[in-house]
Amino acid sequence: MPTGGDAAPTIFEKRRGGDRRADQQARFELALDASGVGMWDWDLSSDLIAWDERTYAIFGVPPRAPIRYERFLALIDEVDRESTRQLVTRAIDPQGDGRFATEYRITTPDGSARIISARGRVLFAEHEGQRRAMRFVGTVLDITERRRLDAERERALAALRDSEQRYALAARATDSAIWDWDVQSDRLVWSDGIERVFGYARADVAPTLAWWAERVHPDDHARAVDSLLDLSRSVQPDHVADQHAAWHAAYRFRRADGGWSAVVDRGYAVRDDEGHVLRMIGAMEDETERERLEERLRQAQKMEAVGQLAGGIAHDFNNLLTVISGNLAFAQDDLPTGHPVRRDLEEIGRATERARELVRQLLAFSRKQTVALQPLDVSEVVRGAESLLRRVIGEEIVLDVHLDSGLPPIRGNRGQFEQVLLNLAVNARDAMLTEAHGSHGRGGTLSIDTALVHVAPDDAARLGGMPPGPAVRLRVKDSGHGMDEITRARAFEPFFTTKAVGSGTGLGLATVFGIVQQFGGAIAVDSEPGRGTMFSLYFPAAAGARSSVTQAPRVVPRRSDGATILLVEDENAVRSAARRMLERQGHTVLEARHGADGLLMWRDHRHEIDLVVTDLRMPEMGGRELVERLREEVPTLPVVYVSGYSEQSLPDASGAETVFLEKPFTMEQLLNAVERVRGVREP
Repeated sequence: MPTGGDAAPTIFEKRRGGDRRADQQARFELALDASGVGMWDWDLSSDLIAWDERTYAIFGVPPRAPIRYERFLALIDEVDRESTRQLVTRAIDPQGDGRFATEYRITTPDGSARIISARGRVLFAEHEGQRRAMRFVGTVLDITERRRLDAERERALAALRDSEQRYALAARATDSAIWDWDVQSDRLVWSDGIERVFGYARADVAPTLAWWAERVHPDDHARAVDSLLDLSRSVQPDHVADQHAAWHAAYRFRRADGGWSAVVDRGYAVRDDEGHVLRMIGAMEDETERERLEERLRQAQKMEAVGQLAGGIAHDFNNLLTVISGNLAFAQDDLPTGHPVRRDLEEIGRATERARELVRQLLAFSRKQTVALQPLDVSEVVRGAESLLRRVIGEEIVLDVHLDSGLPPIRGNRGQFEQVLLNLAVNARDAMLTEAHGSHGRGGTLSIDTALVHVAPDDAARLGGMPPGPAVRLRVKDSGHGMDEITRARAFEPFFTTKAVGSGTGLGLATVFGIVQQFGGAIAVDSEPGRGTMFSLYFPAAAGARSSVTQAPRVVPRRSDGATILLVEDENAVRSAARRMLERQGHTVLEARHGADGLLMWRDHRHEIDLVVTDLRMPEMGGRELVERLREEVPTLPVVYVSGYSEQSLPDASGAETVFLEKPFTMEQLLNAVERVRGVREP
């Protein structure tokens, strides 16, 4: 502050009293240099103020320039000059304590604005009985940078307060429950999400970690509570603290209504300089609905994979059954009536028919069964099958049917729809008459109703992606023992059954699922142990015919003259069996292994070929493409399509005679299909 010049001795110019004193002085000077503090000494008797080099540098005054009190005041900005003068006067007043502390602004000769913090102490002496101020000693420090940092800190705090306000608004907008845990005091506070998402009233939420921990599922305690406590007790140095600041846990949390929510919780630790956790801030999100949707997706993917496998097995099995049926027919034709082996062959034939039915169920489940979809009146189909259903469920069960007579049609296959009804009825009958261990009950009630409903987009997504809009709903409800959650989740899996060994194949509901999917619909099940089961089937409302492709009639009169037939089939055994079937009826057969081979055969025998029998799906070229190429030359070429499965859409007949024959087929069915496309109609 006040300064001195070179005309008077000062405390900085005293002689050194030895090496030890010189060493102490050197250390003192180094400390001052490091701190940036300047020293001043004002001799009031001479009005000279001595400054050290740091003080000259702070004020921007050339070193050694003489400084008196008035010159010092002139260096202070006018806005702070008078207040500084008053503080100096008060400090040197003999009646005061001689202490001095202030801050003032200066402008250095180079135009730099600086803020100075000055501290000082007055040395008094007694002279002629009066107390007088003799010297005024003190320090100055340039606090310009500190004040700038303080201003920035204040702006940051203001921004933080603004950020906290935005945080509070964001916490309101989110579906998460935001939490803030003061580890030292164990105070845990929640955002409004704890009430909005999980149903807890503010008055019911205790501000402690224990309140939260008590609502974590016991099986998840170690994964959630223990891991959080471990993190809160950890001590991490600065260079690794960030790596261990985050906490993450997935667990079940009890809602206010007593139910459990699947939650994902994330928190971050705030540590002190020593690495101890001071507080943790995080967010708890309810993932229950997302997990439910993911489980539905996983289930759909699993069903799709099993369906692909079932479809592939059924396709290969169909080919084997076709060969078995064909050779069985050859053997039966070659044996005389009454031959003892014929009884064995008939038993083989019955087993083959049962195998065919099993394959149909597999194909229906895998949605690879080729069917012609036609407009169906659901209520009319149920009404027509009502007497059959009564016989199936028996007299111990009451059948209660309520049908809406004004329903729009759906697109489906009547035979398959009746199979759906039959499978659901049998499933309900078994649930009402047979308990888990085989004890017989006293019957129950099977309710069937139909109605027109509107499927909203959200409901359509939950039902597996069927199109939203008007839909026909079929509900089949029983009063049986019901299903638990695990059984309900696996109800539509093929080969899954709760029945005793040998009492069921596990394909009944899997077949229902496949047929409903093939019709473009969806199925939902509602069941609890002891409360029965209800299946709700939804089918998009539609109108109009689907295709002119027809299935072969059961009996068709045959011509006596044979035809030349191009037979295209990639399976050697199936092709051989089909050739023998056709040749036994007097037909001439030209064989081809696939579509490309069939084209070559056509070019060599185009004018001889009367019709084509071709598999739909083959390597190199399928039957669909082959027929399209052939009908470019002969648009009315008769065709019999053969397949164990194919896409849901059948080849367009385009006005030509076309028949679809499903594998496995018998000799009778193949010959009927051939006669059909040759133009012979039923009498």
